[in-house]
Amino acid sequence: MKLERYKNNPILKPDDFKDSDIGAVFNCGVTATKTGEIVMLFRIAPSGYTKDPSGNGYTNYVSSIGSAVSKDGYSFSVDEKAVITPREEWDRYGCEDPRITRFADKDKETFLVTYTALSSPAFSGKGDRVALATTEDFKNFNRHGVIIPGLNDKDAVFFPERINGRIALIHRIPPDIQIVYFDDMEEVVKPDGNFWSQYSESIEDHTILKREYAWEAKKIGAGPPPVKTKEGWLLVYHGVDKDHVYRTGVALLDLEDPVKVIARSPLPILEPEEDYEKYGDVNNVVFAEGAIVLDDTLFVYYGAADKVCALATVKVDDILDFLKGFR
Repeated sequence: MKLERYKNNPILKPDDFKDSDIGAVFNCGVTATKTGEIVMLFRIAPSGYTKDPSGNGYTNYVSSIGSAVSKDGYSFSVDEKAVITPREEWDRYGCEDPRITRFADKDKETFLVTYTALSSPAFSGKGDRVALATTEDFKNFNRHGVIIPGLNDKDAVFFPERINGRIALIHRIPPDIQIVYFDDMEEVVKPDGNFWSQYSESIEDHTILKREYAWEAKKIGAGPPPVKTKEGWLLVYHGVDKDHVYRTGVALLDLEDPVKVIARSPLPILEPEEDYEKYGDVNNVVFAEGAIVLDDTLFVYYGAADKVCALATVKVDDILDFLKGFR
């Protein structure tokens, strides 16, 4: 099974910014608001970055997080001004890859925005930390800073509701995917001094998914927030192979105990095939970070080749039926 690409992809590209000199816009998180408006947050890199002489990424490359809105999930209007920009020591080299969870808790709804904060230059592989911002209107953001201190970590996303009374967060200490639970948001933002050291000592106990297949041999990481379905939590994730090709996979997790994997596809449901996915600032990348259900269809938003944003869809029942073959 493969996701169906939107015929007018890419849905967001640097040329869509009329008043800003943008080199790349990609890796987009998406959510729906109470009013039905669809909000996208994405990673933007201003023009002017250049290839690193070592061949490893780019220099003069500092990302911020921008926003766009849509009424139908297909066409988005961009805000020229970034909503989250580097300003602290822990994010001075970039704010990257936002994911949005519409979190319902005790009759209150808040949008939890997790993103990667860089305290070292992009592409260095050092100083990657999970940061959190919260908002209720996508105009005012409360920045809580790094929430997983001292650990090289990415691809963090909250479940949209408590599980057995606790707040659950999926994240990735390389190379596999883990889960962590908190009693409340205070513990998320200001954990006990020994919380993460004790957690890291028993990392295997918290691992949900391990690499199993050739297309994900190098590392895996969570994509959008898990989507609640009648069959379980639908987790879209990415896998990276030995040649650094990024593909998209899918798994189904137990509703009451997400450590239990009900089903998992051995093959990717999306992989680089189109030119906008194969050629860009980083070739051969499809990187899903946003997912919403509109009517009976799952809309999956992804970054393509670290250059543009794109969309692919699938009927929810179709993907659940597909996964039944791998229980």
